[in-house]
Amino acid sequence: MNNFGRTLAYIFGFILSSSYYPALGQEKETWITKPQAQWPLISMINEVWFQNGERYVHPSFDYVATGFLIQTGTDTLAVTAKHALWAAKTKAMKSVDFGGALQKWLMHPKNNLADSVLIDYLLNADSTEILSGRQSTITQRDWLVFKTKYHSPAIQPLKPRYTLAKPGEKVYIFACPYQEKNCVIYSGHVLESKGNRLIITSDTSQKVSGSSGSPIVDENGYLLGILGGSSVNNKTGEPALYGTTTHYLQKVLRQTRPLNVPLISIGETLLPIIDKQGIDQAVRYYRTLYKQDQSHFIYTFDSQELNSLADRLVREKKLNEAVQIYLLSLSEFSWSSGTYYSLGNTYALMGKTQLARQAYTRSIQLSPDNKEAKQALDKLSNQ
Repeated sequence: MNNFGRTLAYIFGFILSSSYYPALGQEKETWITKPQAQWPLISMINEVWFQNGERYVHPSFDYVATGFLIQTGTDTLAVTAKHALWAAKTKAMKSVDFGGALQKWLMHPKNNLADSVLIDYLLNADSTEILSGRQSTITQRDWLVFKTKYHSPAIQPLKPRYTLAKPGEKVYIFACPYQEKNCVIYSGHVLESKGNRLIITSDTSQKVSGSSGSPIVDENGYLLGILGGSSVNNKTGEPALYGTTTHYLQKVLRQTRPLNVPLISIGETLLPIIDKQGIDQAVRYYRTLYKQDQSHFIYTFDSQELNSLADRLVREKKLNEAVQIYLLSLSEFSWSSGTYYSLGNTYALMGKTQLARQAYTRSIQLSPDNKEAKQALDKLSNQ
């Protein structure tokens, strides 16, 4: 099926999905109505052993990432971040599939082995899903979902919420950072929820290393997503956290096939439009797609995609088109010092010295340590 066919099929399925509709008034889970000091155990650490005696890719790891339980209505399952397999793997593992190598996977709260969860098997194993490298797209679907052999009744399972989060919603992150003696609870607010990706406000004092796989929970006690790691506010460049929504989790639970379909490159989508219909049509097409919620489940909308496209256009001597793509990137990701630097380089190639100077200056303002931008600006000043 070509990209257009995939897009239509996906949109049709998306509209029929319950996750398309806005959140209805959900009652609060009983546990979250209590004072926070009385909230039950939710987050756990992951300890992993393999049949051949291997554990983690580096001996410095005592455990890898954070995990938790979910309640599906018919079963209690364990989940963590898929990219935890970058650390918890054998040397031979190349895909999201243990291939019989797993001996034991145990989840438990820090310093508490009594209340543990024993993993049975991986529900979303996929020998074709590449684990790491340039071709890997696992962070687009950053959920590992396990059947369990046993789970302590002291661990509170979370009920997933499949409706889209709204900017400003308060959330709680139940995390087990490496630097903390015990698991902790962070609070924040949703900055953006588009497609599979959540962006959440972050207190820069939060210690998030080891928190990948933490549940992101709404004010009513329902699971909104799973924490991936550190990010930035797309508009301001300030520190933020990113997570993956429950959309992929829902596909796993429904046993949707194919399950692990990579997002379509927006850069590769725009390139033939630029060649055949011109840059203005390509920019209009991008903006139309970006405004549609369902498009964010299909395409990769990020600064790297757009900048890679613009870089290619520069190499092809299509400088005007490259400038328009850099400007498009900055309209969505205005914090990027690197994009301003590349824009300045392109203006310089076009002989537009004043515009190049402005772009370099803005790049330096956003990143005072950008030596390349400083050197480029000095070179222009000496001409």
